[in-house]
Amino acid sequence: MQKMARVAIVVGSFLFALPPLVTAEERAPTRPPSLVQALHAAEASLRRIPGDDIERDFRPAWTGVADLDGDGQAEIVYFYTSTYTGGAFAQNNRVVVMTALSADDPRGRATPNRLSTVDAEDAAAVRVSGYADDSGLQIPGAVQSINIEGSRIRVAFSVTSGASVCEAVNFKHICPPEGDQQWVLQWTPGTLKRTGL
Repeated sequence: MQKMARVAIVVGSFLFALPPLVTAEERAPTRPPSLVQALHAAEASLRRIPGDDIERDFRPAWTGVADLDGDGQAEIVYFYTSTYTGGAFAQNNRVVVMTALSADDPRGRATPNRLSTVDAEDAAAVRVSGYADDSGLQIPGAVQSINIEGSRIRVAFSVTSGASVCEAVNFKHICPPEGDQQWVLQWTPGTLKRTGL
């Protein structure tokens, strides 16, 4: 039986215990993560996005698990959105692919210039999940469905003119033509891009 290190953080007069930390080698997935584990990994990653008065509450709305590149290691695919009050940029509405963390993966480390307790907790949650964001793509419409078909991710969505999830140019949201759209996305390490059907 392996020993796992437990971490406790003191904030003010409160003591918080974090889940046991394990090394990347100890958590190297032998089987794909469950959908619940995928959801928790996505939530851990989204905690690292700082919110503000314009955009906050980044949350996963869909998760999936698949071996997108056929290497025997499952990737996590998730779609997230946010609460958005309006601004000179598009509201996050993204499909993201996560990959398993390696032993010395910088994606699981706390950012050196951000050493607050919250940042340390967020980085620890990413390490515990064993996965971190690799790449993502903005979807300029209301997502209706996401299907993983082998190595492809099919996203069906509906576009409304002026929607906040569309690209913002000079404080105006520029969208694709209104109506139902379907994109097929292809992932390779470090890149998620739109492809033909």
